[in-house]
Amino acid sequence: MPAVIKHVQPDRYCVTFFDEGPFDGMASLWFADADRAKRWYTTADLVTELEDGFFELTDKRPIVLVCEEHLIVDGPRPENAIKVTGLVRRKPEADPDKFYSSWLQDHAPNVADTLRATPGGLCYVVSHATLNEQTPEYAGLAEVYYEDTAAAKAHMKRLGPDPFLKYAEPAGFFNGFEVVGIA
Repeated sequence: MPAVIKHVQPDRYCVTFFDEGPFDGMASLWFADADRAKRWYTTADLVTELEDGFFELTDKRPIVLVCEEHLIVDGPRPENAIKVTGLVRRKPEADPDKFYSSWLQDHAPNVADTLRATPGGLCYVVSHATLNEQTPEYAGLAEVYYEDTAAAKAHMKRLGPDPFLKYAEPAGFFNGFEVVGIA
């Protein structure tokens, strides 16, 4: 984390550690200036520049998503919050424009309304991987913050189906916690 802050100098930066699953975690970097961010879009640049040894501890197959963020429910993200991250894939036959518009117009309101009605529901953010130069492995991700695991379970039980599900593959959900490097 200190090497990223020193060399990459993002405007915001956090790391999420997952409790289980195929990924140990993810790093999220935000840049106000797209031109400044462009040099970090490729993994090779980041690994070469940092030289901190961290990449040697990984499987050397990071997934890089360059996303446009949509803050759906603006709420607190306290240090002890439970964070559920969903990695979302678009069905191959689904039109990308319909996929992304349905995500915001159909699915986001469904998640947001039930989150607001769930005691302990805090914040909901959707990131669309629409800024990549190539078609990424994942179309984006959703991040939902809760006061505790009981709130997360209660929210998931309240969610109903919506039209977005016909465009998306079943998402992989990962529970974890977030460490903020730069707020």
